[in-house]
Amino acid sequence: MRLYFAGPYGTHPVTRRTDAPLSPQQALDLLLDGPTDAERERGLKTNVMPTVAGHLTATPSGGGVDLVVPLRVSSGEPDVTAVSQLVCTAAHADLPGDPPATGVDVRFHEAGVQYDRPWTLRCGAGGNATPVAG
Repeated sequence: MRLYFAGPYGTHPVTRRTDAPLSPQQALDLLLDGPTDAERERGLKTNVMPTVAGHLTATPSGGGVDLVVPLRVSSGEPDVTAVSQLVCTAAHADLPGDPPATGVDVRFHEAGVQYDRPWTLRCGAGGNATPVAG
């Protein structure tokens, strides 16, 4: 499984061995557990707030992932690196049809916000979240 942590120069992918492919929820739960001791020694950390753990849901849907977050992403509560960590980790999880991670729409549904359409991002080749033009 590929997880994305924060490093000194932005997001950094880390590959972890798992017994089976992980769903987006399982992958994000693993991300929220934080880096291992060895990963921390390499300067990796997470910018995703610990208060998100247990309150974030990720559900595969329509070739993408619907991500419900318990905060207002649009207000800047999590920084850009944290958003990229979430998007890229979810995009690299096991999804029906095995789409390439760079083609997976991760649709953010923010707590307390009603939109006609969710905020949609994709993981770029460099591990950064980019908005999907719509």
